[in-house]
Amino acid sequence: MGFFNFGFVDLIDILLTAYILYFVYKKFKRSTAMNIIVGVFIIYIIWMVVRALNMSLISTIMNNVASVGLLALVVVFHPEIRKFLLDLGNKSSLSKFFSIERIFHKVIKQSAEELNISEIVKACDSFAQHKVGALIVLPSHSDLTAIIETGERLDCNISARILDAIFFKNAPLHDGAVIIVKGRIVAAKCVLPVSSNMDLPKKIGLRHRSGIGMSEVSDSLVVIVSEERGEISYSEYGGIVTGITPEQLSDKLKERFAVSDADESMIANGGVRGILRLLRR
Repeated sequence: MGFFNFGFVDLIDILLTAYILYFVYKKFKRSTAMNIIVGVFIIYIIWMVVRALNMSLISTIMNNVASVGLLALVVVFHPEIRKFLLDLGNKSSLSKFFSIERIFHKVIKQSAEELNISEIVKACDSFAQHKVGALIVLPSHSDLTAIIETGERLDCNISARILDAIFFKNAPLHDGAVIIVKGRIVAAKCVLPVSSNMDLPKKIGLRHRSGIGMSEVSDSLVVIVSEERGEISYSEYGGIVTGITPEQLSDKLKERFAVSDADESMIANGGVRGILRLLRR
């Protein structure tokens, strides 16, 4: 009888719950927290079975454990909960949740012309040749205010000389990441979140894990130069590509941040219709 009372709202409820669970799973799937979540889920299933079979002794024990279990979970999950909530409040995460980022993927990016790509590539090539470690964060539209506040605020043009001065081994700002927003170097010596992805190779060092962690919690492309190997890499969407040439880095930056003149004109002049035409291409 209950099945025939199943309505449209119930369907929406099930689909929304499933999507939220999937969203949470995507956030934690490669971290140690995922193992804890699976363990808690197994314990919950056992608890439900015990209650259904009216096993009073085990049920009493599990009820008492559950009364302090929430506090224990908060303590155990503290780093992951903090990271999750900070990430959830980020505009890029909200747009991912509502699938907006995929729809407007080519519309919302800062332009390649603003980034002065040739100067970034020139600096990275110099870093690689002289084995100078570097982290350069290039967000598309994420609000990185919290990350910027961990470093020293700057406001200067992008040039190879300035980047060389920042990442010079004995310079006071060399340790940490540079943040570039809207064609300006806005901060240096910034502390990035370290990835907890357990699938990363053991050879991946802290600098690379920080770059990957930044790309996991924002829509940033992070350029990484290894101090040990003199190798250029980049990370985006939680992945990493290592051992690229300056030419490949240049091509990647142009591809990632390129918005054609036709697209800009279509968006500016065509309104919603222009955007819809762009999405059909």
